[in-house]
Amino acid sequence: MYRLDYQISIQKTDITREDSSSSMSVPSVVVRRYYAYYATTSIGFYLPVSTLVLVEVRGFGLDAVGAVMAAYLVAMLVAEIPTGYLGDRVGRRTSLAVGNALMAASLVGWTLLHTPAEYALVNALWATGTTFRSGTASAWLYQLLDSHEAGDQFAHISGRATTVRLLVSAGAAVSGGVLFTVNWALPFLVNAALAALGVPLLATLPAAGDMDVEADDDADRFTVRDAFRLLRLQVDRPALRWFVAYVALFYGLFQLGLAFEQPAVRAVGVPVASLGLLYAGFKLVSAGAASAAGWLQDRLGARGVFGLAAPFVGLVFAAVIVWPPALLPALFFNRALSASTRPLRNQYLNDRLGDVGRATVLSGVSMALSLFAAGLDVIGGIVAEATGPVAFLAGAGVTTAAVAALLWLAVTPVRQAGDATTGGAAPTTPSD
Repeated sequence: MYRLDYQISIQKTDITREDSSSSMSVPSVVVRRYYAYYATTSIGFYLPVSTLVLVEVRGFGLDAVGAVMAAYLVAMLVAEIPTGYLGDRVGRRTSLAVGNALMAASLVGWTLLHTPAEYALVNALWATGTTFRSGTASAWLYQLLDSHEAGDQFAHISGRATTVRLLVSAGAAVSGGVLFTVNWALPFLVNAALAALGVPLLATLPAAGDMDVEADDDADRFTVRDAFRLLRLQVDRPALRWFVAYVALFYGLFQLGLAFEQPAVRAVGVPVASLGLLYAGFKLVSAGAASAAGWLQDRLGARGVFGLAAPFVGLVFAAVIVWPPALLPALFFNRALSASTRPLRNQYLNDRLGDVGRATVLSGVSMALSLFAAGLDVIGGIVAEATGPVAFLAGAGVTTAAVAALLWLAVTPVRQAGDATTGGAAPTTPSD
């Protein structure tokens, strides 16, 4: 019988590869195909015109638009753990392919539906497809690299993959606006075709990232109960619990920016006609920042990067309080911070997880971050309505920096791998 305590006991808790070079490398053709697959997850064609379709084409009010978007968030929260579990249970390439297929189907659905309820349902389907990739993509890539003794290259390759997707998104965002003027359905259909292309691309990638359920008769007994038990055990580890709490602060700030940046930049004088170019600039800056993830990992490590995040966030958002137009560079910095630290965050988590149940735990982290950000969005909407979007974002940035600094001093949220004195070691039995 599959025993979770055995899996926990064999987790790699004293990672020695962090300071050593890889003795093997993944074939370059595999890496290039992975980059191509990751590009197919872009939503750049659709993103700039999605609300326009609901309001101007379908004639929905903003209350209906809010309900449609809320359906996406709720579905993500509900689906994260089950889809992460399925990623471990049925194979990670299969899970990724399902995610792309659901994304393509949802985009086509946007061109066929007519009522808010229908759009809420298709958004829930889309969110489910997203969760099939959220933890699984990271788990698949890390285990593929680890099978070649190249796990220390995760931040490099993940960061470059993000750069590729962001560059594709930047070009697609500009193209999406042009396609919309020709036929409003074209951005959705083109984006659906891009997503569908990811399914055959995944078939060309090796299966090294999949859990070999056929090789071990006990592996197929990794049950839903085991999945939740594994999550509880990981939450009990301070090296993971406090790290997730710390990075959630910056993730929440990033999501607040996404929610309120459009009215905020309009308030500081950016014309509507320039918003498209502004968003293309966001994508390009994020792409450059993501490409620097490996460099940051090599020179500063996760502890150095996340330690510097709080003071820099505090400075750039405090400047907005003094001079509101400083909001624009603050928003660019916020996006760059998110893009450059996401691969480091995933590297930190992957280094402290075992192969079995990896996608389940990563999906659990994703769910926790989404839940925290959802709460901030609800509260933030109330506060922003009272204070104005510019003052609200400035205050949110300064508050994030202050809370992060207190957490850093109080509990050491980012710890060296295998540092038992700070809770870096994994528990050896379920009773721990």
